[in-house]
Amino acid sequence: MKTEGPLAGIRVLELGTVLSAPLATMFLGDQGADIVKVETPGGDQLRQSGNRRQGVRGLGTMFLNANRNKRSIALDLKDAGDLAIARRIAVQCDIVVQNFRPGVAARLGMGYEDLRRLRPDLIYISISGLGETGPESRRRVYDIVVQGIAGYAGAQAGGPGGEPSTMRTTVVDKTTALFASQAATAALFARERTGKGQHIRISMLDVALSFIWPENMSAATLIGEDVIDGGNLANVRYCYPTADGHILVGFVSDDEFAGVCGVLGCPELVADPRFDTIGKRFANAAQLNDLVARRLSLHPTAHWLPLLEAADAVFAPVNWPDRITEDPLIRDGGLLEEHLHPVAGAYRQPIHPARFSETPASLQRHAPELDGNREEILAEFQITPGQTRSGSG
Repeated sequence: MKTEGPLAGIRVLELGTVLSAPLATMFLGDQGADIVKVETPGGDQLRQSGNRRQGVRGLGTMFLNANRNKRSIALDLKDAGDLAIARRIAVQCDIVVQNFRPGVAARLGMGYEDLRRLRPDLIYISISGLGETGPESRRRVYDIVVQGIAGYAGAQAGGPGGEPSTMRTTVVDKTTALFASQAATAALFARERTGKGQHIRISMLDVALSFIWPENMSAATLIGEDVIDGGNLANVRYCYPTADGHILVGFVSDDEFAGVCGVLGCPELVADPRFDTIGKRFANAAQLNDLVARRLSLHPTAHWLPLLEAADAVFAPVNWPDRITEDPLIRDGGLLEEHLHPVAGAYRQPIHPARFSETPASLQRHAPELDGNREEILAEFQITPGQTRSGSG
């Protein structure tokens, strides 16, 4: 019997698709919350994404990796009977999380005001792309749109003259999920003290700006004409080619910089007036990047790794996705768990990152098949068989 997580007894209704809302509720499910995922009759589009087991549909790896610890019921919210079922489930839940376009949930009768009248202490989380007001609020928005607007693509250029590029991961979707799950638990804590529920609005653009701002937005932080340019962390290069591959090398403090310079055989750079402070290393990153790159290219990766380790440097190998499980830190550190899905077969996933000493997070349920939990959900929420997809609710 697995120990109950810290959110055991909390019920969550997910009206989500793709990644931000599903990932947010999965984190809550890892921590013990009971997650009911309402899908359209066609299913979450993420079901068909990523690698798939031959002969198995609807359980692609992207869905498996964002939907564990949930139960699924398929409902057409444009159908009166199905809408009634969804509302009956919602008002028996502590939290509702949805990432429809702004206004859609309210038009369907599943908005905050609709449900709050039925359950005043409900915590309701709305995730949007660019906010809920203004002319851009109804735009079709995916992660890459926000990466462009919030400066992520520009930051990847590494300075003037570089080539802008999106990060090759859905960083905004995933950080939005983290903000949403944290906000949900904060709202639960507030409800414990006040008895009141609330509506939490989270836009991907707000999250993206908050996430990128501390180290990448120096140029946009200080206001006025008397600002001295101190460079930007985004201009610093970390990934360099070696004679036979690639390696990651970084340095922030003066001691770290001195250690790397010693390994590379260029200790004179420590006293070089272009690089003798952290601010100057940021400001003159282009020149420093070139000097480091030339040195690292002289020898293979295996030559550099032990030398950098001996110098207590900041470094890492470049692991490719298809070989990530071979890294000793990951392979031997208990960071991944293997499971057996009754339909999708054997798979592995990372453990939940927060390691609770008394109420550990764990896998309670594999990612569900579409509508795979209909009967138990209807019974548990005391919804009669007549309230089916064609029922009147």
